[in-house]
This record gives sequence, C-alpha cells and structure tokens, in this order.
Amino acid sequence: MTELVLFLVVGGVAIVAAALMLLSENAVYSALWLIVNFACVALLYVMLDAPFLAMTQIAVYAGAIMVLFLFVIMLLGAERMVSQARQFRWLTPTVLLLAAAFLVLTSVAIIQGQIDLQGPSTRPPLLRVVHAATDAGPVDVYVNGELAAEGVRFGAATEFAAAPLGEATVALHAAGSPTPLLTSTFTLESDAAKTLNAYTVIAYGVGANATLALLPDDLETPERRTARVTVFNAFSRPIDLVDFGVENPTVQDERILIEGLAPGEAFTLPPVPENTDLRPYAFTEAGSLINVLFRLNNPELYRIVREQSQLMVVMEERIADGTATGSTRAFTALLDSRTAPRFGSPQGIGELLFTRYMLPLQMVAVLLLAAMIGVIVLTHKDDFTPRRRDVRRRVIKPLTRVLSAQIGHDVLQPEPTGGAPELPRETEQPEPVGD
Repeated sequence: MTELVLFLVVGGVAIVAAALMLLSENAVYSALWLIVNFACVALLYVMLDAPFLAMTQIAVYAGAIMVLFLFVIMLLGAERMVSQARQFRWLTPTVLLLAAAFLVLTSVAIIQGQIDLQGPSTRPPLLRVVHAATDAGPVDVYVNGELAAEGVRFGAATEFAAAPLGEATVALHAAGSPTPLLTSTFTLESDAAKTLNAYTVIAYGVGANATLALLPDDLETPERRTARVTVFNAFSRPIDLVDFGVENPTVQDERILIEGLAPGEAFTLPPVPENTDLRPYAFTEAGSLINVLFRLNNPELYRIVREQSQLMVVMEERIADGTATGSTRAFTALLDSRTAPRFGSPQGIGELLFTRYMLPLQMVAVLLLAAMIGVIVLTHKDDFTPRRRDVRRRVIKPLTRVLSAQIGHDVLQPEPTGGAPELPRETEQPEPVGD
C-alpha cells in the first residue's frame, strides 16, 4: 500500500510539473519545471530498485542537459521576452491534436493487445556439457544429432549454448568417431520467473560405468560481493567438504561444510564471500577427516569470483603407477559461469542498451536534438536590431603641443651644451582631425 501511495504522489507531481512546463510563458520557468519532472522520474527509478538509473537521470538529464538548455535560453535572452502577439499561432492546436492522437493510439494498442491475458514469455534454455568420464579420452558432443562441440578434454566443459525447449538428446562420441559412447535424453524446461534457464549435463564414471546426469544451473544474480558455489560428486564414493582452517571448533561439525555427498548428487553452498580463502578446504571420504582426497590449496586455480556461479566437479582421473590399468585419484575442476547482471547495475544497463534498446536510445538522442533546435527557433527575435554604440575617435597629441596649450606659448627645446648628439627638432605637424 505504501508503494502505491508513493507512486501516485510522485507520478502526480511529475504530471503537474510537465503540464506547468508546457503552460509557462517564461522559458526559464519551463526549464525549472522540467527539472522537477526529471527528479520525479529519478524517484520512480529508486522505487524500482534501480539506483544507477536514478543517478544517471539526475546527473545527465537534470544536470548536464538542463544546464545546456538554460545556457541557450539565457544566451538568446528568452527569459526577457514579453510578446503580446503569439508568433506561432498554430503551435498550440497542433500540440493538442498530437497529444489526443497519441492517447487514442495508446488506448487502442493496450485494449487490442490484451496485456492482462498474455502468458509469460518463454526463454530458450541454455545447455553445456562437462566431461568428467574417466578413460573416455577427448569427445565430441552432439545435441539432437547436431555437433555442438568437438575435442572436449577430460575435466573441461563446453560453452553455454541455446538448446530446444522440451526433450534434448545428448550424445558423446570419441573424438572423430561416429559411434556414440554415451547417450541420454533429457527434458529441458523454461521458467518464466528466471532471467536465465541453464542446465549442465555431466558425463562421469569409470569405463563402462560411465553415465550422464542433468544438473540445473542457477545463473540468477547472487548476493553482492559473493559467489554461488555448487559441488557435484562425480567420484565413485561419497565425499565430505571440510574446512581445516577452523581453529578450535566448539563442535566438530563446524569444520564440515558438506557431509555425505553421494555420487551423482550436487549441493549448493550458502553465498560465499569473494575474499574467502579456499586453501584450507579439502574433500575427504565421507565420515573421515583423515583420508583426504583432494585439497584446494592452489589459489590460482581455486578462488572465489564475486557475482559468478561456480561449479566444482570432484572426479576420478587415471594415474600411471606401473600396473596394467593404473589406479585412480580424486581431481577437482572449478568451472566459472557469468550470472545474469543485477538489475540497474552499470553492466546490466549497458547490456540492455547495446542489445535491446540501441534504436530507441538513438531516437531519444534525435528528439533531444530536435528539442534544442526548437528552443532556438522559438526564442529567436526577428525584429532584433543591435544598439548603436557611441564611439568617439581619440587622437593622441604630442607632449609639446599639450604643454604649449597649457602655458600659452610654444615650448622650445634647449640647445645641447655637451658633446652629446643633438636631438632632431620636432617638425611641424598638421592639426589632427577629431572630436
């Protein structure tokens, strides 16, 4: 209820300010009412949780652009214009006619569009594939029979790509081979409440036990200066995630961040701050703090990136130990994904402007240019004549004539007495003409 009251008050003030801007006969007053209108629009942006837009509205429109308008108005002297006869008699009826036509067209569009009956728009889901299948080697990824990526190495992932809504068949082939190694069909859905609908298909397992699993990815905007971290267990046994950096815990469970994560399951941690040190973190066998499988002690590979969705896949890799097949050990791959930009943030505004609203932005720029030209035309004076300046020419007289005029007779220069050279006597000059 409070938001509705604020919206009505701010919207009403904005409409009144716009009307007074049009009805005011003084151009400076019109510009000031326009500033009030811009301030109301900024408040509406604040109510929509878009502080960056509100700041831009105040700094750019109410600040820079209006200063330019006032400069032009005062430069042309429009604030002192008092004209009894209107110079543009056709302007008022034309504006009223255009406003009425705009209201009629908008009403017809709203009624015919049936906005309240329109269902939510469906966004195509995004899909990527993570290769965590031991002994599979590089693979080619096919989605619905079409090649999506080739030569994907163990521990790597493909980029997110648009996938068809509904059933999608994902197949992994050995690099350059037409025979599929793993094939599975998944159902991809689209949630209109989400900005991005993303899925990750993870191929995991050893040898003939390899399989494909579908993991929904959450690419929504995380909390500020945090990251969303999800752990997927592609290992053959249950695992725990333990923080060995906790000193003297009162309860032993404070060390354990994830407990008993079974193979093929995923767990999303609470929002992790960007400055979190992952070096004390380690994956252990479930229920054991001694049998450490893998430590995240490399800060160059394992670090928290704010406003990212990070996926940790704990998998098995083959090592050569002199036996026929070799043994396996745990390995963790950290995959970063960019989340949807926060609404009203500079990144979000930039993406919207350059992807969806470039043409409207250019049209607004043209309208501002037309408005500036209109201000110059409306404030132009046809009967303006410059005031004639009373300029008198001044003639500088020689010093001797000034002294002669003061004492009443000519001033003669004395004869030189020393050996200094004699200065030339001033020749007679005509009387200067002037006032």
